[in-house]
Amino acid sequence: MSIVTVTLNHRELLECTMLSVINQTYSNIEYIIVDGGSTDHSIELIKKNESHITKWITEKDEGIYDAMNKGARLASGDYLCFLNSGDMLVSDNTIEQVVKDIASGKDASIFYGNICVKNSENALKEKKASEPTNKQRMFFCHQSAFVSIKWLQKYPFDTRYKMSADLKFFKQCFYADCVFKHLDYPIVIYDRSGISHRNRNAGLRENVAVIKEMDHGISRLLFLFLLYIVLYWRMLNNKS
Repeated sequence: MSIVTVTLNHRELLECTMLSVINQTYSNIEYIIVDGGSTDHSIELIKKNESHITKWITEKDEGIYDAMNKGARLASGDYLCFLNSGDMLVSDNTIEQVVKDIASGKDASIFYGNICVKNSENALKEKKASEPTNKQRMFFCHQSAFVSIKWLQKYPFDTRYKMSADLKFFKQCFYADCVFKHLDYPIVIYDRSGISHRNRNAGLRENVAVIKEMDHGISRLLFLFLLYIVLYWRMLNNKS
């Protein structure tokens, strides 16, 4: 099992993510950190925990998906999860449970679970992913996904997209008849400070571009209609 953490100048968030991986009860984890050239104290933190990290690099990149592609190229595990800085595994035995489910679900190549988010009172609330489908948006969080490395090698993330390359990737897998399996339990505590959450309208517009590229027929028309309705509502309510 490979876990890749992509980070840039997020020392405190990176430490939370690293500890959630380091403390896993499952020991056969290849942990890879791809740093985008941090100028805070992230590198010192990485070096301090180097004995728990399989591989790490620090260099400029062209954005998060370029960094994720680098991580995928460095990985040698059968399955890979992108757990970016700020995201944390729900419990110390999460990976142990996922590995057991992967072993018993050999017909699938992409396993994904639910997420937990913090509410206004800082309490965790579980958000369930949808069952395998094709939508105008992600039907699960990519941080909760464990993807067979062969698919990441076949379809590297399209770096033309800055927020929706993961949507394109999973659509490519869907249309190539890759089998998805929903693990109906929480995998990660999701960090909502990420770029796609902070720039929702820009992300929705990228989703539009992905659908125009990937979908056809009735599905394409329906997905575009749903996205334009959301964008129009957000514009009326002055939401960004």
